[in-house]
Amino acid sequence: MSRGHSSAIDAAIALLIRVLGAGLVFGLQVLLARLLPGEGYGGYVTVWTWMLSLGSFAAMGFAESSVRFLPRYTQRHRLQALFGYWQFGLAVVLIVGAAIIAIALGIWLGAGLDGPLLTIVLVAIGLPVLGLEYYLEGIARSMGWFRLAAVPVYILRPILIGGSCLGLSSAGVTLTLPIVGGVLIGCMGMIALLLLGLVTRRLNRLAGGARGASNKQRHLWLRASLPLLLLSGLEDLTSYSDILVLSLLSEPEVVGLYFAAARTLALAGFVAYAMTLVSGHRFAMDLASSNRTELQSSILEATRLTFWATLAAVGVTLLAAPWLLAAFGSDYLAGQPVMVVLGLGMVARAMSGQSAEALVVLGRQREGLLVALGVVAVTVVGALALVPALGALGAAIASAIAMACRTVALAVLLWQREGLKVLSLGAPVFLRDRAS
Repeated sequence: MSRGHSSAIDAAIALLIRVLGAGLVFGLQVLLARLLPGEGYGGYVTVWTWMLSLGSFAAMGFAESSVRFLPRYTQRHRLQALFGYWQFGLAVVLIVGAAIIAIALGIWLGAGLDGPLLTIVLVAIGLPVLGLEYYLEGIARSMGWFRLAAVPVYILRPILIGGSCLGLSSAGVTLTLPIVGGVLIGCMGMIALLLLGLVTRRLNRLAGGARGASNKQRHLWLRASLPLLLLSGLEDLTSYSDILVLSLLSEPEVVGLYFAAARTLALAGFVAYAMTLVSGHRFAMDLASSNRTELQSSILEATRLTFWATLAAVGVTLLAAPWLLAAFGSDYLAGQPVMVVLGLGMVARAMSGQSAEALVVLGRQREGLLVALGVVAVTVVGALALVPALGALGAAIASAIAMACRTVALAVLLWQREGLKVLSLGAPVFLRDRAS
């Protein structure tokens, strides 16, 4: 089987997992929108969005740097370094998480949970759990275990959250923000513990007899991971800064409508993530083999697969938008224009393929950091300028413009720094082979 066929099959499996996960997440959002009042759902959206936008910071960059180091260690049979990275990264994430929880408990005991403090405490308690989950997901993805990286988080987690909320509601419990926040964090913790057990067992089986890492190696991993801490955090802020600005300038009901539109379109947006599950590992293996030709081929193929799959998924989702939004309630049908604009931005982003993953693998995290900073700045400034006049639609326009800027910046950066092309809108390899 050719590399192109292999990548396409892996991507297709990852995409199927993510499509199923997207359907479950969509169903979860519909369920919560129905169970919670408009203001309560808007509060949940605010908590969850802040948690997702800051979650990468709690992983301290190790979820991303694992893609750079672990495929190389696996390729060269450096089991001691592989196991040492795993132990050191886990220790750092757990220590940082414990410190965040201690701060959250201090706020809780000292000031209570009134008003905005409730949101702050819920986010602070959830961040360490999400950071551990991100780290474990990054380890699994770096080792090529993309099913393990995706199934617990994107299949099991929404089932747990939705089932718990539905069970509580059926038992007569009124679902308030503290209760839903507690359910969310508890279910995330269960998934993180499951992932921890599965990843630990696999790594022990692979390199359980290896000793710990040297101080020199720890310093290397820290130097590589800390810039990625900012890069990954800014990438997350790029995805959610429109919602965050909107939450500061608009009523919770408007935020809820925008989030419903964005989550509905996320049924298409998970295409890019499905490719990320397999592309980073592929790029790292090409680089470890010192094969720049294969690396260039892999980057272009990832772009082609990402772009065409995203274009098709966005088109289908927009056609189904009236029925999908109606599932939230008749008031949410006003989110259709928001979906159209966000869909255009999603297609523009897909034109850069998996170039952000390539930057991490190539050790160009500082350049990636500058791009991410620029994208966040464009989104925030655009949203601040447009939201007061256009509301939710203004936030969507700001986001779409930022995604187009991101594609241009990444393509120019990889070409100037590495001589690697990113843009390629031709047919994927497996389709060309079938046609010939």
